[in-house]
Amino acid sequence: MFMKNILPMIIGVTLLIVSLTSPVVLSIANIIGLFYPKMKLKRLSWTLTVILGLLVSYIYAGVALENVKDQPWNEQLINEQVHQILNSETRGIYIVIMLIGLVGFVILATRRMDNTPPLISVLSIASMYPAAVTCIIWCIHIIPLRGGHFVNTVPLMILPLNLIIMMCSLIREKIKEWNDAHDSMLASGDKDEKKLAWHEGILGKAQNWPLIALIAAVPLLGVVLGISILLGQRPDALIATWTETADWNLSQMTPPPNVQVDEHYLCTVAAGGHKNVVKPLRMGERHGHRVAVNRQLEIANAFELVLEWKTPRLHRVVRSFYDKYGFPIARCIRTKTACDIVYFIMKPLEWFFVTVLYLTLVHPENVIAVQYLPDYRKILEKSENIYCR
Repeated sequence: MFMKNILPMIIGVTLLIVSLTSPVVLSIANIIGLFYPKMKLKRLSWTLTVILGLLVSYIYAGVALENVKDQPWNEQLINEQVHQILNSETRGIYIVIMLIGLVGFVILATRRMDNTPPLISVLSIASMYPAAVTCIIWCIHIIPLRGGHFVNTVPLMILPLNLIIMMCSLIREKIKEWNDAHDSMLASGDKDEKKLAWHEGILGKAQNWPLIALIAAVPLLGVVLGISILLGQRPDALIATWTETADWNLSQMTPPPNVQVDEHYLCTVAAGGHKNVVKPLRMGERHGHRVAVNRQLEIANAFELVLEWKTPRLHRVVRSFYDKYGFPIARCIRTKTACDIVYFIMKPLEWFFVTVLYLTLVHPENVIAVQYLPDYRKILEKSENIYCR
């Protein structure tokens, strides 16, 4: 029994330590490898960077960024939620760009320069350039500098920055390896004219590869974009992926204002469901925030107000009970569908509340209608003939 309880704890602590330490350790290793091309275990460091980087980023996004929703910019969200980072309609092209860059990286990393044609090396480097630029744009896009809701996306920048370091490290390593092979050939006294001509050409000079690859990256990117258009992608997908978003640094769209939903209260949560189900009537004010108000919420609040004024002791008992059991339930309601379900569950209570209001109030609809208006309590307190005598 003890082992059954302690084993999950050990696994959890181990995963936590790996998640916290691996980004730091691998980043340091990759930086060292950038300046020391012959560093041992460099390939292992690169492999772990990609695998653990993707895993840790996925875990962090799921746990710490629960307020980042995969919703387009024109969807209305609630409370502190923010919209999707990349436009879901066009982000596929950047997935392709990153995959092509990964293929180029693997090809270049696994081949020896003394038997690799220069054009293969140049094309491999060219495929990595768009991926590196994508990593830079990603970091600029998500860095938490924009006003509004703060989202700590800094950990999601660690993997892209490491990928850039790895690409620079690999290119530097292969250029040195090519030059060493060239110098070795000259030192060996190999006077084969064909070999020397091949090595001394424009592509044969490794120092030219980064510039030639930069030129080659443009048509390569054009081919990728052309194929994506033929497959149904938008022509402006490269730009729209970043600009047709909201809440981020490169976003150009203005989203509708978030609806403030007090997640402690079931009726308030229910008002955040699908509009054709919960039927919001207007915007109101609660605790200084704008909230969506539907009839069910108006009736529930009017009932509690009457209960508080007519039977304060009973109100305290009911409020204490609800605070103890209702809050935990309300906090678990995160989706519009869940809000819809709560709305229907609360229907019988709504009918009971409205019955009490019609038995108690002279003008029940007037009291219901003013709920969540600014200073509605003062308005009702000053009114006469509210209650039946």
